[in-house]
Amino acid sequence: MAILEDKSFKYPAEDECLVRRLGSGVIAAWPGLPPEARAKILEQAQIAWDREHFVSKLPAKLEAILRRRG
Repeated sequence: MAILEDKSFKYPAEDECLVRRLGSGVIAAWPGLPPEARAKILEQAQIAWDREHFVSKLPAKLEAILRRRG
């Protein structure tokens, strides 16, 4: 599986529903992803652009949502 370069992905507000759907797809596929892909996705999620600039305890919250699904 190819690992993407570090880039800040920004999207217009009208694409937010698509970004959420992709995120849901990643969460659904999470158990079958290789460890290096999981690590890269979490790394990118922590630095991703978002309208909410600061989310307290972000790494722990990302891990928690993945645990709830798994």
